[in-house]
Amino acid sequence: MLHVVLLTKLSERMASIQSILNFENWNGYPQFETKMGHGRVALIASVLCIIFGMHLVLCLEVTLLRFGVLSIDVLGDSTFWTEDTLQMAMQWTVYIIFLCTFHLGEFFTTALFNPSVTTADSFMVNHSKAYSAAALISWVEFIVRFLFSPKTNNTYTFFVGLSFVIGGQICRTWAMVTCGESFNHYIQREKKGNHVLVTHGIYSLLRHPSYVGFFYWAVGTQLLLCNPLSTLLYGLAAWTFFRHRIVFEERTLRAMFPGDYEHYVSKTYIGIPLINRFVNIANAKDE
Repeated sequence: MLHVVLLTKLSERMASIQSILNFENWNGYPQFETKMGHGRVALIASVLCIIFGMHLVLCLEVTLLRFGVLSIDVLGDSTFWTEDTLQMAMQWTVYIIFLCTFHLGEFFTTALFNPSVTTADSFMVNHSKAYSAAALISWVEFIVRFLFSPKTNNTYTFFVGLSFVIGGQICRTWAMVTCGESFNHYIQREKKGNHVLVTHGIYSLLRHPSYVGFFYWAVGTQLLLCNPLSTLLYGLAAWTFFRHRIVFEERTLRAMFPGDYEHYVSKTYIGIPLINRFVNIANAKDE
């Protein structure tokens, strides 16, 4: 029974955190109570920019410490700060910088290329309870490792994660820019007047590049932190989410663009391992 009580408490805590991210208790404040409110947009952007700036300064400071430009004494307890803990501190700052860049980029790219659907939700900081829970779990794992086992860190894994994060971010942003007004953070179940089948740019190679970018970005953030448990959990969770979403979206797009979409599929790739198999199975059932 104890584990049931703990899970219930954790679920309630996550619901509370998600309600804060969703601005659920801002009734009576017109600029904040809806996702269209300019106050909500300004507040989220300001918080993200402040966090970004703080960690950028910290990243530069840790880098100077690692190269001996600054004395380790500025951090106080010099016995705690070793090569391993400094490396992990740098990894954390880099992670936060890319995390803020991702959420700010989601909003501003949408605002520039599809302004009609831009809201405070375009930041995606309130993506879902599962997304928030995964982030918190990864932070706890990193802090535990930082405090008790910094020697388990691996610099090479960090650079692999860094390449995943940068590549994933480029892929997703490129997809959003290329898609323009046809891009939306939510699956479109009906064809709108401005909805066209995009087949140029990065879409000439990948037919779901925004999902591919998000998938590798998400996994990359945990490789960047060198979190073994969260790397596995993020990979499985992201793969499962996109498997369901891509199968549904492919079926929807086939109905929206009969004939054209089949021809497009024959020339492109999904880009996330093994998902194509499930798409083929779903297509066979539909036939």
